[in-house]
Amino acid sequence: MLELRLNCKDLASNKSPTIADSCGSVSLVHKQGDPSSVNRINASLGGLEVEILPSKGFAVGQIYQGGQPLLWNPPIGICDPESLNLLSDEVAIDGTPAPGFTFLKTFCGGIEFYGLRNWGMPVFDKRTDCFLPIHGETSNIPVDFCDVEINNGEITLSTLFVYRDIPHAPTGTWYLQGPELFEVERRVVIRKENPRLQLMDRVTNICQEPLKPDWGYHITFFPSDGSRLLVPSASAENRSGEKVPENFDRWSPAKNNEIREETGIIHKGLENHPLDIGNLGYVLVTRPDHSGIKVSFPVSPYFQTWFCKGGANSKEFTRVSDGKPLFSKNWDGIGIEFGSSALDHNGNTDQMVPKSGFLEPGSSIEIPLLLDFMEGNELQELSDEIQKNNVRCVYLPI
Repeated sequence: MLELRLNCKDLASNKSPTIADSCGSVSLVHKQGDPSSVNRINASLGGLEVEILPSKGFAVGQIYQGGQPLLWNPPIGICDPESLNLLSDEVAIDGTPAPGFTFLKTFCGGIEFYGLRNWGMPVFDKRTDCFLPIHGETSNIPVDFCDVEINNGEITLSTLFVYRDIPHAPTGTWYLQGPELFEVERRVVIRKENPRLQLMDRVTNICQEPLKPDWGYHITFFPSDGSRLLVPSASAENRSGEKVPENFDRWSPAKNNEIREETGIIHKGLENHPLDIGNLGYVLVTRPDHSGIKVSFPVSPYFQTWFCKGGANSKEFTRVSDGKPLFSKNWDGIGIEFGSSALDHNGNTDQMVPKSGFLEPGSSIEIPLLLDFMEGNELQELSDEIQKNNVRCVYLPI
């Protein structure tokens, strides 16, 4: 077994930024165009290449299989976490400054972990007399180190960071201000045989009072014309309140790239299957090239699919400073959002799924995610099974 600890913030301080054996390799690199404080981790094993973003809560940036990207091409580049102010009003929506939406200029990960005081839309916090930002802070907290193991056809990457009660107006580095609330430990395992990517997040209450972690995830895949996102569920409803559109599970390109189109479909009554790490829900992403990805995750109170396209140079989201569009590329992606509470704070959750409770001091929760890369008969059989299930699915409103 090979082992190495990488200093993720200071590339030059590492005696060697690379570790490798005959099966795979891991390297810490600085990508041209990124802020000087930002580095990336590239892990390669078999036909899988996985990019990790240490400056973004150890988010997964991209996955390549056979050289093809599996996660989306984000509409914006990575930003400097050291100068970030998520509570600013520097982003405008339709020309009006929108406090809590500065997160949008950081929205570039493929698999992002959100929360932990608020994972959903911006919400007013009476304690601090301010808005908690959309999707919280966790996906923008940088980590200091990464422990690497390469052993018997597997690569394991692990790290941890502390989530604090971040004040409205921090006097120093924002993510180091305020009392410590949670410790987040993330472990990423890449498996060569039967290709799989596994993530395990452990959230521990490290303060002296019970806390309820409000957590969530966004996983965004690279879309091709005809890509589908199949969800075995008992009901589906349009997040907007409108009728569920035809072909709601199929992606197609925007007719006008300057207009962003977004559809969120809330699913309830998800099927689940027993695995060695517990009973997990699952969805299937299929692509026109007859490959696909099965995503397994904890069945949570809130689950929606997310389809988005277009929006390059749109005036929907602009910089307050100069009025210029925030995004110069399309928001082309399909994916899932799920978490412990309603994304819109409207109570629209699956009432059959127990809500997350409080964590006592020292207690933890573990949240596993699995991505299995499929093709051939295995993929076709799962696709057929989900579509057979969905004949019984109720689409709301009727």
